[in-house]
Amino acid sequence: MERRTFIKVAAASGAGIIASNAMGLSMDIKQTEQIVDNLIIGSGYGGAVAALRLTQSGKNVGMLEMGLDWEKDGGKYKPFSDLITPKNNSTWLKKTSQAPMMNIAHFNKRFTGVLARMDFENVKVYGGRGVGGGSLVNGGMAVQPKKDYFIEKFPELDAEKFWNTYFPLAKEELEVNEIPDDYYQESSYYKFARVGESEAHNAGFKTIRVPNVYSFDYMKKEEAGEVPKSALGREVIYGNNYGKQSLEKTYLKKALQTGLLTIQDLHRVDYFEQSETGYTVYVDVLDTAGLVVEKKTIQCKKLFLNAGSLGTTKLLLASKLKGNLKNLDATVGFGWGNNGNVMTGRNMVNTLFNRVENKSIEKNYSVGTGLNQSTIPVAGIDNWEDKAHSFFAEISPLPMGLEVYTALYLIINRVPIPGHITFDAALNDIKIHWEADNFEHTVENAKYFIKKMNKSNGGTAAGLLWKGGYGADICYHPLGGAVIGQSTDLFGRVKGYQNLYINDGALVPASIGVNPFLTITALAEYCMEEIIKMDF
Repeated sequence: MERRTFIKVAAASGAGIIASNAMGLSMDIKQTEQIVDNLIIGSGYGGAVAALRLTQSGKNVGMLEMGLDWEKDGGKYKPFSDLITPKNNSTWLKKTSQAPMMNIAHFNKRFTGVLARMDFENVKVYGGRGVGGGSLVNGGMAVQPKKDYFIEKFPELDAEKFWNTYFPLAKEELEVNEIPDDYYQESSYYKFARVGESEAHNAGFKTIRVPNVYSFDYMKKEEAGEVPKSALGREVIYGNNYGKQSLEKTYLKKALQTGLLTIQDLHRVDYFEQSETGYTVYVDVLDTAGLVVEKKTIQCKKLFLNAGSLGTTKLLLASKLKGNLKNLDATVGFGWGNNGNVMTGRNMVNTLFNRVENKSIEKNYSVGTGLNQSTIPVAGIDNWEDKAHSFFAEISPLPMGLEVYTALYLIINRVPIPGHITFDAALNDIKIHWEADNFEHTVENAKYFIKKMNKSNGGTAAGLLWKGGYGADICYHPLGGAVIGQSTDLFGRVKGYQNLYINDGALVPASIGVNPFLTITALAEYCMEEIIKMDF
């Protein structure tokens, strides 16, 4: 810009600011208003199901997502980072990467990256940021829960209908597939899982193979060198550039194809209140540095809260205070849990020394856990029927690109004593009340598991990865806070209010015993079927 033109623009801007200040307004942040019929907050599993079913029934839908639409403008903020060399697009508004371990990456600028970590006392909760929510950053394990445990958690729901209708529907829409056994047995990238299964059998544990939303047809082409590597290129928690059927490729893609869905990214909802025609939603529009660049007010007739367990619960509690939603049920904020998550591991796994010392070990595989490892888990240890130590353990990869003789496990447990969430007005944020009583049993189960594995196979507890060898403060699967049948009716309608709905993990009470997104998707399908049938 020429100097003369710049002075004119600057003078005009200055005059505008003076005038706006005199009227008590601010020109720094734009103020806008919108009107939509049906508004969905959050683009994760619950929100994606709601968007597809509403648009398929002919309804106009607006969707707000706090993170980026990673596909817009030709994917200008991609490619996603791998585990070893994360860029600032890996991390939500931090100058250091926030992975569960190995946070050695530092960034010059904060950025609205794909993986968020929310730190509370005694627990660190991970979440996806972007259109597709948690589907962008998870390992894709589409695990159906134990039927008995589903009935225990949801005694008022028809389990048979879920097994016959909603779980099969969710699997079909999510494009769930299973790794072919011949590929699993032959691929060097799954040596870590085969060793994990073999050693679990030596210790007397039962193992299972787990379906996934990652395309194993694509993975086989990766290994053959025919396509760019993603799962075999150490991509997962910071997003997969290829191969994974995350929600923007399944539910959301179908919803957008109807022409009735509009998604607005970088929209962070502060709170909402009732209006004469429905709800008024107050939104901060962000730039990629996390700064508020616009204040938006959105009027809607029907409001669907699908911001995840923490996000949805926070919106309800904040709106109770700021938006005068005094009729919310007293159970809002309760029934929260981390799905019994605890990370642990073993060092010196499958070494030559252990092979010699432990004669009973199966000798089908060479020493080590694998120089190269796929980031997509496909095997688990099922100890759920052991009443004294009931757990499911995901055999997790550690794709460092070198032989580390280390096995990782994400252990999922019951949560007999749930925690709860409150809203702190001074902080303008939630607090999670999660004490030792809520998670001590998860550490005891992990210690039992590691001790039994080491006794049968050799190895030591992975004390270098987590203090004491057990990461009990890690939460990948936040659940609860607005439990179905308590804070809502049996179809996700929020008690005390009309046309206010929840379809996400906030409905699930504290734990489901396995990776939860398949259950959340099936639950959302069940709720939306009833809502569309009866409320429109």
